[in-house]
Amino acid sequence: MTELYFPVFGAMAVFLLAVPLLTLAARAAFAAMPGARNSIDAHGTPLRYALVIGPTLGPVLWLVSAAAHQSEEGAALTACLVDHFGDELCQDVVFFGLALAAILGAGAARRAKGPPAPRSETAVSRASTERVRRRSHSNHSLSPFARRIRVVASGRAPVCTRGLMRPVIEIEARVVRKLSDEELEAVLLHELEHARAGDPLRFFVAQVALTVNPLGRLLERELARYCFAREVSCDRRAVQHGADPLSLARSILAVACTRPAAAFGAGLTGHGVDGIKVRVQLLLGYAAQWPGPATPQQRLGLVASAAALLTVLPHFAGTGPLDVLHRGVESLALLAGLG
Repeated sequence: MTELYFPVFGAMAVFLLAVPLLTLAARAAFAAMPGARNSIDAHGTPLRYALVIGPTLGPVLWLVSAAAHQSEEGAALTACLVDHFGDELCQDVVFFGLALAAILGAGAARRAKGPPAPRSETAVSRASTERVRRRSHSNHSLSPFARRIRVVASGRAPVCTRGLMRPVIEIEARVVRKLSDEELEAVLLHELEHARAGDPLRFFVAQVALTVNPLGRLLERELARYCFAREVSCDRRAVQHGADPLSLARSILAVACTRPAAAFGAGLTGHGVDGIKVRVQLLLGYAAQWPGPATPQQRLGLVASAAALLTVLPHFAGTGPLDVLHRGVESLALLAGLG
């Protein structure tokens, strides 16, 4: 029974103490950032994304990696107060790492739940499928992606990009029938930008991080602002790559609805009526004045690099903080008479 002290109470300390404290720090950092009030793009920076996911994923990634490292070396025994009777491996650390990974896995499973997978379009709507295929192949930007554009009978959203590692664009047949050729092309170019940027994966990771964060609600508004900034960015980039801004504005209004995309999807509409109004107004401005050539897509290279650094750091810099947590949790358990 004593082997469960550290896995159980250690995981509680991480998610009920460390993660909330880091969340409050992130919230304070958001409040101190200048310039975001007057700039939508300022809400879509990698730094802001990192502040949303960092309070949860930062400590968990480091601790899981540190636990794995100690398991490999057998070093956890030096910090463990529980007698393992000559064992070379402290199983407490293994179970602790598994507990943290399980909590993240539970959050991912919860966010991944959604309506049943959409049905592929049948021969009845073959005309819609053929029309999308022709329109995709006629555009030099869409043509390389044509095989990953699918017409469905009923999707998780009227138009969305979904899939974590290899995103696909899904568009409902009724939407295809509703839109003109120019509007259809504009919609597909918008979704193409989501796919190129890997937005379904970044949105999903952020939603999982907030799901398992006890104070995640404090960062929900910042995540919503980040997602809206991504929509605005994809609108602009679609125009820069040849979409007619007025056609894109009409298509947004045509498919506007309250059905959100799934946790691993990025839909054309969303963020309420006010969000749609802002996007339409910006597109009208692009019709009057072209926004200029596209700049390189904002990647999350720094965020990915920071995550990789956190993962490998315990293997080079040691696992001191994990030892402190390990010894502290077991000391409190023994003082409480649980030993």
